[in-house]
Amino acid sequence: MPPTMVFPLPGASVDLAQSDHQQVRIVNMNRRLSGDYQCEVSADAPLFHTDIRSAPLTVVDPPFRAPQITVSQRSYARGDQIRANCSVDEAYPPPNITWILDDHKIAETISWRATELDFKERAAFSQLEISILEVEHYKMGITYTSSSLNKVYHDHYVYDRDHDKEDSELLRYTLIPPPSSQFTLSCVATIFDIYERKSDAVYVKEDSPQPASVTGEDSSGTAPSSSAILLIACACACLQRAL
Repeated sequence: MPPTMVFPLPGASVDLAQSDHQQVRIVNMNRRLSGDYQCEVSADAPLFHTDIRSAPLTVVDPPFRAPQITVSQRSYARGDQIRANCSVDEAYPPPNITWILDDHKIAETISWRATELDFKERAAFSQLEISILEVEHYKMGITYTSSSLNKVYHDHYVYDRDHDKEDSELLRYTLIPPPSSQFTLSCVATIFDIYERKSDAVYVKEDSPQPASVTGEDSSGTAPSSSAILLIACACACLQRAL
């Protein structure tokens, strides 16, 4: 007696009303209370057999704002390269950043993890370079150059460890010009499975969309279009009636 005893711990408080013989509810925690938590059960005298189980706990201190995204240009021509930056405010632990193109995940930057005794908040940053293909019959591909990257979302993408060493943190993505002549780009910050927040989407449009040919030919004029043939036929019919 008493059946429950609480020992003071700086930065945390035990909620006795929500605690019992199976659980302890701790409130008002801060990130410095991250670590291994143990549960110890001891038998009575004279043997005092003891058993201990432990599990890690990380106290997350999330960013205050949503991720911020910027792009080098809001319009493109085929063959252009567009650079995009995604930055996240300081948090503990630093968030991971995932790039989203038209609702599809295309790349991810895994943030550096602090040591056990380092509880400092850190910002996160990721840079993506998108290359717009000039012709549409090439396959879409992706090249990762970040040494901290460990996820690939599509099997036909390529992870090139040796490409452009000086830009080791730059992610590169090759894009087929979309049929709509525009695409959206955004980024998402995540911390484990308890925090996820998305940036505003950025719309990027083609400067001068290239119209598709009716006959399947290119626009060099090697074959007349069906509309031109129809116009000639109508003119001939009118001429015959006049005669």
